[in-house]
Amino acid sequence: MHSGYPKIVVTPPGPKARELIEREKRVISRGLGVKLFPLVPERGHGALVEDVDGNLFIDFLAGAAAASTGYAHPELVREVQEQVARIQHSMIGYTYSKRAIEVAEMLAERAPLEDPLVLFGMSGSDAMDMTMQVARFSTGRPWIIAFIGAYHGQTYGATSIAAFQSSQKRGLSPLVPNVVWVPYPNPYRNVWGINGYEEPDELINRFLDYLESYVFAHMVPPDETAVLIAEPIQGDAGIVVPPENFFIELKRLLEEHGILLAMDEVQTGIGRTGRWFASEWFRVEPDLLAFGKGVASGMGLSGVIGREELMEKLTSGSALLTPAANPVVSAAAHATLRIIEEENLIENALKVGGSIRKRLEEMREDYDVIGDVRGKGLMIGAEIVKPDGRPDPELTGKVCWRAFELGLILPSYGMFGNVIRITPPLVITEELAEKGLEIMERALKDALAGRVSQRVITWH
Repeated sequence: MHSGYPKIVVTPPGPKARELIEREKRVISRGLGVKLFPLVPERGHGALVEDVDGNLFIDFLAGAAAASTGYAHPELVREVQEQVARIQHSMIGYTYSKRAIEVAEMLAERAPLEDPLVLFGMSGSDAMDMTMQVARFSTGRPWIIAFIGAYHGQTYGATSIAAFQSSQKRGLSPLVPNVVWVPYPNPYRNVWGINGYEEPDELINRFLDYLESYVFAHMVPPDETAVLIAEPIQGDAGIVVPPENFFIELKRLLEEHGILLAMDEVQTGIGRTGRWFASEWFRVEPDLLAFGKGVASGMGLSGVIGREELMEKLTSGSALLTPAANPVVSAAAHATLRIIEEENLIENALKVGGSIRKRLEEMREDYDVIGDVRGKGLMIGAEIVKPDGRPDPELTGKVCWRAFELGLILPSYGMFGNVIRITPPLVITEELAEKGLEIMERALKDALAGRVSQRVITWH
């Protein structure tokens, strides 16, 4: 696409971008999203994005970790174009689809469940709605347990179980009832004040005691609880990785009460963490697993993979969505899964992700404001803190804004808005990643020196 990267030809946002941003304000509701950057992409290639003004950026966002095979991958483009030329839509709720069947077979083969069945949706949000449906319908139980810090999505069901930012629920009640939230065992910053890196077992035990002695004893009867829904690694909360044995111990307790474990792998799945699904890192077999985002390189496919005895209990048509797994997005998913395998992108996620974490750890030694570095594969977070260890969202936002000016799409997020998020396309090279980290360090230096006046705004 270009020989030099990044390349800033006009300080972003340029004139064309500014014009389009103003046009959007006149016709699109602000409810559409949280605008992290004044960026208007025109085209992309690999892990590079070019905006409408000709600025070329290194992309550490991948469209919310969805562009798994990067941009304009020739194999994905070819397969999608060929499918559109054949037939662009058939409704799998009423007829059968060769493409959807092929994708379901590929997912079932790679999922950390034995002999599962698959449901298809269009986004991570409706995948979470379907997860709730299957859990309640198959168990006949009303209660759901979810984690504080979990995003989960924007449909009414997904919003009802989310606990990322209270603003997500403002003015929307009544929401889906019978949901209880519990603290996530964040080793770095948890409600019990435990250093989970030094005492992981203590953190696990404290959580399990809270679940049994407080939640089950005083809040919800365990025999009326259908499911506990968890992200194996919390995403929007700030790339929070729990202790290694956490889910093994949690699953043991849940099974004692006949409670299902559902994993929200919308962000963590499809090779993002260096495994097909992040549940594999924790050696746990969930009962239900939601996927989305990267499965079709961002082209609108999601779903639930679950144990056969749970999934087959659904009544006919109860999870029917007209565009779900249509031939075009199924072709994109088929190409994506094949590309990830044939180009060893899971291995690349481990290799490049390892290099990124190593470089960030070196930076942490040099900059006290980097309080923690964590993640797996190409799902990495760097927490920015004040001298007393409290979150520093102001500095975080300035670092990310300056990086944007220098040609790096570097988002900030997290429960307190102080985590730098690194989730590039799985095709990113070590050379490109290193260049991006050089820009990040320069942006950090400029922000610390007081040379940055603007900042990226994230969820609030």
